[in-house]
Amino acid sequence: MQQNLTPRYLIIGVILAWGIYTLWPSWQYQNMSDEKKEELRESGDLKTIESKIIRQGLDLKGGMYIVLEADIPTLMKNLATNRDDRFDAVLNRTVEKSNFLDTEFFTVFRQEIESSKLKPARYYHEYGSSLDEILSELEEEANDAINRVLEILQNRVDQFGVSEPTIQKQGQHRILVELAGIQDSERARSLLQSTALLEFYLVKNSAVTNEMLIQIDDLLKESTTEEELVELTKSLQKEKSKVETETVDDEDDDASITVDEIFGDTETIQDDSGRSTGSEIFADAPFRSLIEPLPGDMGVSEKNVYALKKLLARNEVQSMLKSSMGQFLFSHEAKPVPGSPSQEKIYRLYYLERTPELTGGVVDEAKASLGTLGGGSAGQPVVSLNMNSDGSRTWARVTGANIGERISIVLDGKVHMAPSIREKIPSGRTQIEGFANINEAKDIAIILRAGALPAPVNIIEERIVGPSLGADSIAQGTQSVLIGLTIVLIFMVVYYKISGSIADFALIWNIFLVLAVLASLEATLTLPGIAGLILTVGMSIDSNVIIFERIREELRKGKTTKAAIDSGYNRALTTIIDANVTTVIAALVLYQFGTGPIKGFATVLFWGILISMFTAVFVTRTIFNTITSRKNLTSLSI
Repeated sequence: MQQNLTPRYLIIGVILAWGIYTLWPSWQYQNMSDEKKEELRESGDLKTIESKIIRQGLDLKGGMYIVLEADIPTLMKNLATNRDDRFDAVLNRTVEKSNFLDTEFFTVFRQEIESSKLKPARYYHEYGSSLDEILSELEEEANDAINRVLEILQNRVDQFGVSEPTIQKQGQHRILVELAGIQDSERARSLLQSTALLEFYLVKNSAVTNEMLIQIDDLLKESTTEEELVELTKSLQKEKSKVETETVDDEDDDASITVDEIFGDTETIQDDSGRSTGSEIFADAPFRSLIEPLPGDMGVSEKNVYALKKLLARNEVQSMLKSSMGQFLFSHEAKPVPGSPSQEKIYRLYYLERTPELTGGVVDEAKASLGTLGGGSAGQPVVSLNMNSDGSRTWARVTGANIGERISIVLDGKVHMAPSIREKIPSGRTQIEGFANINEAKDIAIILRAGALPAPVNIIEERIVGPSLGADSIAQGTQSVLIGLTIVLIFMVVYYKISGSIADFALIWNIFLVLAVLASLEATLTLPGIAGLILTVGMSIDSNVIIFERIREELRKGKTTKAAIDSGYNRALTTIIDANVTTVIAALVLYQFGTGPIKGFATVLFWGILISMFTAVFVTRTIFNTITSRKNLTSLSI
């Protein structure tokens, strides 16, 4: 019998090991001190742990819930030319009726234009001649405005320091934003509603950049005591050196990093035994040791970004950068280095002028397309820019005076591109090349157009969940789970004796595995999710109650213990499946058609029911089979 149970033991053992492995980061994170979190954040390892834990929703952690809406009537007004009182009257009636009837704006706009016999081509001649063509183009403009707002918010969200924020479209013209852990509502509203800041900065040449890197390292060594430098070495060094950090001698320059090591021909720094010493490299060049060479650029790995920013934020470094009229900015996203066997994602680091040459307000139009025949970019994705008269004059001066140099396109403090200037561009029309595909070109076009939003963005709903309310929700939710669990556990032991303790074991397994599934799915636990967990506690024990009652009936008929257990499980299985399948279907329907908290409830309920069938039928049956395998068993405590 033991041999027959071996596959069952293996399955249970593998699932148990998987559950422990999945939940370990959550346990580790919850028991981690703030000092330890800061240390891991500096080394770049905290993000890895946070990506594996069970995240808390807005109702548990506190934060802000905001719904934004683009002002489509204002957009239509701004796009119109030759406006008059008649047009304004039609637009005003459209706004009133669409709000009163809760009808889609463009449906009412069409009706008002037709009823008033307004000629739309007079006001929107650039968008076509017929009403259908014009309204179709105007709807495209409205959708484009929402995409631009979405792009702006996604680029700004890291300013809040929020992990796993929710930013998504809601309907056609609304955007839902959830910022867990944020309590500064004024700052959040200001950042979300303000227009995106698009700027063009000249990139400083490599010689100037090299000199600044050396100066920063020299400054850090001069302004830092030996003890502080040792602490910096321990907490911020890029490589986890196996050699213990030693006190740094400021007069020893033998282990210094040359600029060539960052930008090209590198020579490994070695100690007397011929081995590279990572701690000495960092101690002598704390800033440059965090930078990696890239073709034509500098790079910083994801895990070292926090450490580098911390060095840049030091007062003495900021003073030096201000006096040199320069600044360091990162690329907007991290990407693997092409051709590198390592798939580690790297941010590009740029040393730019401190004052922008142009701002986004000068860009009138930005469109993505494929290069035309006869040009150097034929068939390749490009973005074409048109600037206004002021922008054209400035652009001609900047490009003419900096041929061969690079100019960066910066949105909200992040560099999206840094192309080279090939020739003077007097017309204000320019073309950006070098995209991987047309989708990337379209994304950049959206970013460039985001400099001046044609439609205001209004906050139409805002809720702030305080941290105390979130803490109370967690405490009360946890308390309710524990109270419900305790009552069920006691009842099962009192009523079903030893068999009840087996069911209790399966119930605890059920909760454990549900949490493991939530962690593996990177799901967010909300208050409705806790309600689903409480419901699962009650429903998961129901299967064992059905089984135990069947076993009692068989024992009363005079069957042996083993026969009663086998018959009890067989007779109860159909009932258990029927009952649980209907609940699973209900959970799937809730997940498919529900939103937000309802989905959280449905997710916990769905997995709780499936796992309860496994624990109540498979796990408890394995335990009972193990018990009945003993030949001297004559009775069952049930």
